[in-house]
Amino acid sequence: MGQATDAKLSYQTLRGLVLRRSNWRDSDRIVTLLTMERGKVDVVLRGARKPKSPLLPAGEVFTLGEFVLYKGRGHEMATAFTLLDAYYPLRQDYHRLSFASLTLKAADGVAQKEAPEEHLFILLARTLARLAYGKKSPEEVTAAFLWHLCGIEGFRPDTAFCTLCKKSLENEEGAYLSASQDGIACEDCVEKPRKREWLSKNHLLWLKEVETAGIDRMESPLSVPLSPIVTYVEEHLGFRIMQ
Repeated sequence: MGQATDAKLSYQTLRGLVLRRSNWRDSDRIVTLLTMERGKVDVVLRGARKPKSPLLPAGEVFTLGEFVLYKGRGHEMATAFTLLDAYYPLRQDYHRLSFASLTLKAADGVAQKEAPEEHLFILLARTLARLAYGKKSPEEVTAAFLWHLCGIEGFRPDTAFCTLCKKSLENEEGAYLSASQDGIACEDCVEKPRKREWLSKNHLLWLKEVETAGIDRMESPLSVPLSPIVTYVEEHLGFRIMQ
């Protein structure tokens, strides 16, 4: 009875998004999945590089699916796979694919192994769907993704007040997004010549609307440059996400 229970507990079905892959042995592949329940999980796909393998699509980056995992004494393995979405249009548009790759790299960099990542998983899956099937520009979608990522990771700044003097930015022409000062600083407070990026009043309003309404409900096109947000995120994460 005990052995049967242990065997049953060795199997787990998880919905996962393939963040990266690597070849292993003659025909196997190892993938890193992002999951809600366990964060990042490294999984072996036995025979996934064989042309007729049922696990062949599971070994591709950007793949979303349900994985039946088995944990034995060695590596965790996928024994079955059901494809949910491959975001195929991304593979036909290099411009959008490059931004999708940026989002995967950022998510891979912040996700932890064996730690729940529900909000990050949902954000990434929805972002890939917007990039693959949506009409909004990839720059706009990626800017929104990174801004929400800042919120999930706990370093998204307040767009309404200077992070240092707490002055309202409502009547200002804009402010500086500064990772070294951990937020948005007015012109009087920003460190010079430390790395910082200027955001106009319209840029700040756009970011606030992304926070409150969400990118899908916004009718206005992108009104904030992507580079300041990328720089801010990279400074906090400590690695580059845009090449």
